[in-house]
Amino acid sequence: MLRFLAGSVLAVALSSSAFSQQGVTFPTVPSERLPHAGQAEAILTLPPKAGGRTPAVVLIHDYGGYVSPDQYEYYGAALREAGIATLGLIVFRPGSRQLQSQAPSYFLPHAFGALKYLASHPSIDPGKIGIMGFSLGGVLSMYTASGPLSSEHLGSGPRFAAHVPLYPACWVHEANARASQKLTLAGAYAGLTGAPIHVLAGAKDQLDDPDTCHKFIEALSPDARKSVALTVFPNATHNWDVGRSYRYFDRYACKGKGCDVDVVFDRDTAQKGRQIVVEFFTSNLIRAEKR
Repeated sequence: MLRFLAGSVLAVALSSSAFSQQGVTFPTVPSERLPHAGQAEAILTLPPKAGGRTPAVVLIHDYGGYVSPDQYEYYGAALREAGIATLGLIVFRPGSRQLQSQAPSYFLPHAFGALKYLASHPSIDPGKIGIMGFSLGGVLSMYTASGPLSSEHLGSGPRFAAHVPLYPACWVHEANARASQKLTLAGAYAGLTGAPIHVLAGAKDQLDDPDTCHKFIEALSPDARKSVALTVFPNATHNWDVGRSYRYFDRYACKGKGCDVDVVFDRDTAQKGRQIVVEFFTSNLIRAEKR
């Protein structure tokens, strides 16, 4: 599924030879709880006129898989115009049924591997690396803000400096935040890293109830809540920014029961969401350097 057709004109305009783009590979970073070791692929693109070490943002696709470098360009091109490098993670490609059947937590070693790779890159500022993602990628963008999970995978190593989960199936996070010991990630939200988080969700997203993201944040400790901002777009469905409307079955929808999901492309919400994303990362990765 080719994402972000909403921004195809902008993406073509900004995805020019001015950007330095290359395919890269790096090791995943497993933990005792999530021991899935291997190699990860990604597309690294530096901003125009990059000089010295620049901030960077990792982007992670949904369960449709990675299709092409254009997949991330609706957000990626705008971030690079703001002076932020992008790393488009390739977790799997369409048709990878075995991988597509895995729970989101299976791919956490990929996300932490991306952070470790960028932190060691000579063109990237290791203290100014953010992460954002869509659906599956949104889940991972939230999980990587977990203090316990970050320590399990990276020890005292680098941490993500900012997180933007888009439509991240908040019921999954609420369940983990309420600390059921039967869950793979039990205790993950006992604390957060303290990095700023801005969750973008839709009130008509059928993966959740309209108030599920609010309930997730309420389930966090008072100290952890200070790191989290939430924007709920009142008319937005799941995948509101993919550029087309359709219906599909999602096994994680209806709070894990599985049901059909109606996706309605909303150009206005897509534009507002992109503006929030760019402003958030600019504020926390670029302006933060000057404070």
